[in-house]
Amino acid sequence: MALTVNGAGWKRFFSVPCALVDDYLKLADGPALKVLLYLLSSEKEPDDEAVISSTGITREAFYEAVSFWKELGILSQDREAPKITVSVPQKVSSEPVNKVVHSQYSPKDIAEMLQSSAELRELFSEAELTLGRVLKHSDHEMLISLRDYFGFSEQSIVLILGYCAEREKTSARYCETVARSLFDRGMTDFHSIEAEFERLRELNTFEAKVRSDFGLTARLTPQQTKFIESWREMGFDIDMISLARERCVDNTNMVKFAYINKILISWKEKGIFTREAAESEAKPSKQKDEGHSFDLEEFDMFTLRNSGKEIK
Repeated sequence: MALTVNGAGWKRFFSVPCALVDDYLKLADGPALKVLLYLLSSEKEPDDEAVISSTGITREAFYEAVSFWKELGILSQDREAPKITVSVPQKVSSEPVNKVVHSQYSPKDIAEMLQSSAELRELFSEAELTLGRVLKHSDHEMLISLRDYFGFSEQSIVLILGYCAEREKTSARYCETVARSLFDRGMTDFHSIEAEFERLRELNTFEAKVRSDFGLTARLTPQQTKFIESWREMGFDIDMISLARERCVDNTNMVKFAYINKILISWKEKGIFTREAAESEAKPSKQKDEGHSFDLEEFDMFTLRNSGKEIK
């Protein structure tokens, strides 16, 4: 399909270096391209606020874009190109920040790697299709790290990205956290990763059924998730868990995971895995009342005989 730019009504033009398309178009994300195009078209030295306002990007995206082009040597404060004074605010937080540590690559390094590796170019392309978005520099670093530092194959990396996309969590940090968890547990080959993801999908479905039965709308706590996973591992289906929940509510007037867990552990120890077996266990004995060693029916018969009443 032929595409033609209809620019007859445009009265003002500016030059865009072909190198932008040849060398950097695949590396740069949308905000980075917006910033550079705005700077190339500007006839004066714009400040940070002017660029952010005119491009419609966030302040964080602006700082990332400036850093990206400066690392590539496209933007500099020592040359006659448009100058930008970048003042990144420092975030002060009392909470600890858990960062995933991986190898660092500059945009220039990645550009050189792409030129010499068809496999890496294909991986980036597959990653964009799988995640459903344009890759950022942090994504590029993450993908190279998964391949070169963790040792995952390209096929395994795409499998990991696909699982993250299913959960609608596609940030580089989340994808690398999932990959690191697999790596730490010795799951690095395609088949073991595929089996683990299938197990997690089944567990997520099981959790959803429990949440629905319990009437829970809030996100599960880590402890609640562990309880549910242990119930599944003990061999209980949703019907038995529902029955345990009913017994819990009958005795406590609320849903208590720890209480339900005790009921299920008790049933497992007794080999009770069906509703019929659980209900049979709960019925009082017809022969003997709890706490008595004599037969209540015989006692009633004895009482009637001694009272002189006729027994029918």
